[in-house]
Amino acid sequence: MKLPRSVQEIADVIGYHKALRLIRQLPPCGNRERRRNLYVPKPHNLKPNHKMVKLLGWDDAMALCQEHGGRTMQPAECSYLERAVMKDREILNWRDLGYEPREIAKKLDMSEKWVTAVLDADEMNREGADIEVIAHSVKISPLTIGYILRIDIEPSADPVKPRGQRRPEKPQMPLEL
Repeated sequence: MKLPRSVQEIADVIGYHKALRLIRQLPPCGNRERRRNLYVPKPHNLKPNHKMVKLLGWDDAMALCQEHGGRTMQPAECSYLERAVMKDREILNWRDLGYEPREIAKKLDMSEKWVTAVLDADEMNREGADIEVIAHSVKISPLTIGYILRIDIEPSADPVKPRGQRRPEKPQMPLEL
């Protein structure tokens, strides 16, 4: 699964599940509820009563300190994973129980269009279609499809809707006196 850079840096050291658990246990900071702040001390400053040791355990905390010691990180909360992993996978479970898209949408309080798109993506994946073809057909990003259907996506996967042309740069006037 592709994760934001700061989360991926943590996951590379202690593992995917432990990284997400650590980030979820961090208290919010600042004005935004979703903002998290993690100071990773240098290895010689790590003490047994440090908060990171309490959250991770000594071995994982020390490994993180050796890799990223002295850094302050602001990892993303990855709340989009909750929807992809929990809610959208429920769509597939209800389909397996024999429910129609309209009924699933009503049960999960989602739009019927979204439920149909997820079910179509799963069907195309079962038939062996390429992830890019699936993404363009159902108009869901390849990354989101990967999370829902548990497919490994290449990091170069582009969004479904390409952005417009970049604006040309305006020449800057020197402000010298």
